[in-house]
Amino acid sequence: MRTVDVERTIAAPQPDVFDWLTDVANYQRVPLVRRVTLVRPGDTAGNGAGAVRLVVTPLLRLTEEIVEYDPPRLMRYRLLNSVPPLRHQEGFITCEPVAAGTRVHWSSTFEIAAPLLAPLWTRIFLPVVHGGFVMVLRTAERELRGR
Repeated sequence: MRTVDVERTIAAPQPDVFDWLTDVANYQRVPLVRRVTLVRPGDTAGNGAGAVRLVVTPLLRLTEEIVEYDPPRLMRYRLLNSVPPLRHQEGFITCEPVAAGTRVHWSSTFEIAAPLLAPLWTRIFLPVVHGGFVMVLRTAERELRGR
């Protein structure tokens, strides 16, 4: 298993940043995201705990379930299905208020579920996941700055 960690400070209030990052509809405006779908709304909030979301990019197709939703601080998720197949240990986004706005920490621990050379394929795939997180955070920052 390998972990991708991305941190970024976004010059916007914590509730706005959290709401943007947890609303899967916003991901449609992220470069290279082809399609996003809220497959099942959450138990108490559309994108909250229990929600199932589908995100499709040229290199990755993910179906994820939100397992913990504590606005405006924490969203934790797990993968239900993916192409390529991934073994996923944990994923989360935290938002913490700081003087310059909101500090976001996005982390995901996974490995490619390949019968051969899984560690190698995982290492090759790490930049793809890292780049995806960075693109989402840049898009959020750009859109929140415009508000």
